[in-house]
Amino acid sequence: MKTVKIALKTLLASVSVLVLVSLLAPLSSMAQIGVAPKVPLSTVTDIPNVVNPNENEFQRESHFLTFIGSYIPETADSARAYYKAVDPYNTKPTFADWLKNAGFISDKSQWHAYGPQIIKTGQPTGPGAYGDNIINADSHVIVLNAADLGFVRNQFIRCKPSCAALNPIIYTYLENYPVAPFAGTSGFPAGSGYPNQSEATAAINSAINRPLGQVNGQSVERIADVAFEWAPPATNPNSSTRFGQQYAYIFAHTGTDQNGNPIIFETTDFPARDFGKPIIDFKAGDGSATTIKGSPLVDKFAPNLDGVGFKQHPGVCLVCHGGAPTNLTSTGAYPRQGNINGFRFLPLDNANLLFTYDGGPLTQAAQEPQIKQYNRIVLLTVPRFAESDGTGAVRVAHLREVIQGWYASGGNYSDDTTMSSNTQNSAWIPKGWREAPNGTAPVGSEKLYKQVVGPSCRTCHFNRELSLDFGTAANFRQESDLQQLALLVNCKQHNPDPKAKFMPLALLTFVRFWQTQGAGQTLSDGTFIDKAVDQLATYFGYNGVAGYCATNP
Repeated sequence: MKTVKIALKTLLASVSVLVLVSLLAPLSSMAQIGVAPKVPLSTVTDIPNVVNPNENEFQRESHFLTFIGSYIPETADSARAYYKAVDPYNTKPTFADWLKNAGFISDKSQWHAYGPQIIKTGQPTGPGAYGDNIINADSHVIVLNAADLGFVRNQFIRCKPSCAALNPIIYTYLENYPVAPFAGTSGFPAGSGYPNQSEATAAINSAINRPLGQVNGQSVERIADVAFEWAPPATNPNSSTRFGQQYAYIFAHTGTDQNGNPIIFETTDFPARDFGKPIIDFKAGDGSATTIKGSPLVDKFAPNLDGVGFKQHPGVCLVCHGGAPTNLTSTGAYPRQGNINGFRFLPLDNANLLFTYDGGPLTQAAQEPQIKQYNRIVLLTVPRFAESDGTGAVRVAHLREVIQGWYASGGNYSDDTTMSSNTQNSAWIPKGWREAPNGTAPVGSEKLYKQVVGPSCRTCHFNRELSLDFGTAANFRQESDLQQLALLVNCKQHNPDPKAKFMPLALLTFVRFWQTQGAGQTLSDGTFIDKAVDQLATYFGYNGVAGYCATNP
C-alpha cells in the first residue's frame, strides 16, 4: 500500500483553487482561500489517496459526508427553505430561543453561553427546577465521539410532557468542542483515528467548563450547537405526528463589548463577520465558489464537520441520522413541512466513545445511568413493528434490537428485551450475526460485527432503511456496492475516481478503518481491532484487500 503522509500546512502551499481545510476548526479560524495543489486528503500513514489531481473542488469536498448514488446538491436556498419549513414563524432564530421552546430553560435570560453550568437531570419540577444558569434535562452526558467526527459532545435530552407519556415530544442538543488542542501526542483527529486516554480526559474536562480562549495556540471554544426535535409540524402543534427536525447554531465569539464582556452569537445564520467569505457552490458542481451573503439573503450556517468542506443542512446530518435530502418544490418550498422520512436520533454507543480516565464524575462508569436513560429516550423514536428486510427475514430495526440488547440480562447472546441491566454491554451480538451454536450466520460473522461493522459501519447504517441497516449478516452481504465502496479505493489510489464516494462515509471513520491495517487499535470497551480492511475483504472471499485488487474490479 502506498504510504501517504501530508501535513495540513502542505494543503495551503501553492496555487489554484479554493480549499477549506483546517480540521474541525471554527469557521472564523479557517484559512478560507487557498492556493493548494490537488493532494491527498490523508494526513496519516497507511491511508489510500482519495484525491485525483484533475478533480474540481466540488468533487474534492464531496468524497465524504455526501450521499451515495444520486446526489441532490443542497444550497443556501435549500437550507433556508428547510428552516422555513420546520420553523415557519421564525420562533427559534437563536439557540437560546430553541432552548426555551424545548424547556431546557424557562427564560432566555437564564442562558449562559459559556462557563460551567448547573445541570439538573430527571427533569425536576417545583422550586429550583429552573433559574439562572440552570439546565433542566432528563439526561446529560459528556463524551468524546472518537468514531466519526472527533468532537467532545456535551449533550442533553428531555421529553414533553415526560418520557413516560404516550407519544412524547423529544428534544436533544449537543455542544461540539474541539479535541485537537489537547492531542499533542496522537495528533487526533488529523494524525490519528485514536486519541489516547490522557488526551480524552483533558479535552472532556475542558469542554465541561465551556471555555473561551486557546490552549497550545488553538481555540478551545465551542464550535457549534446542534439541536434535534422529535416533534409535530409547527403549523399543527397538537398533531400526534412526530418527525425528526434539526437546527445548527454557529457559536461565534466576535470580541468584547465596551465593558469587556465577550460578544457571542449563537444563530442559525452566518454572523456578519463571515459575510463575503467564499464557500463552494455545490449547486454548480464545477468547483466554483460563491460568497456567504448577509441581508436580505441571509445564508444559513453550513457546518464544516470534517475539515474538507462546508455542507448545507439538513443533508450533512442526514447522512448518519437517516433520511435523504430532497429537491425543493416548484415554489421553492421544502417538501412535507420538512418531514424527512427515516430521520431519527442516534444512541450513545460506548465502544465508539471515549470518556475521562481520572476517576472523576465523567468516567464511563459514572455516566452509565445517564447513558442508559439517554438511549431509552432515543428508543422512543424507533419504530416498534417488524418488517421484511429484503432477505426473507422479518425483524425490527437494527437500532431497536441493539439498544435493547445492550441492556439485556444474560450475556452476549441474550434475547431479553426488558433492558434490566444498568450497564451497556457493547459485546452483545444481534440474532442475525450469531454463529453456531447460537445462530446460523457464517463463520467469522461475530468477529466482523465486533471489529468492522460496529466501529466503522453501524453508527450511520443504524438509521438507514431496513434493507440497508446491516441488522443481520445476510442483510450486510446483500449490499452489492459494499465491496466497491469500501475496498476499491486501495486499488485505484494511483488514479482515484474524482466522483467516488467511500465507505466509511465520514473521513475520520475512514481514517480509523484503514489505520488498523498498519497498527492494531483498542476501543474503549477493550475490543482489539487488527486489519479491519483485510477482515472485510476476507469475509467476502478474497485474500485480503490485496486479493480483492488482484481481481481487477
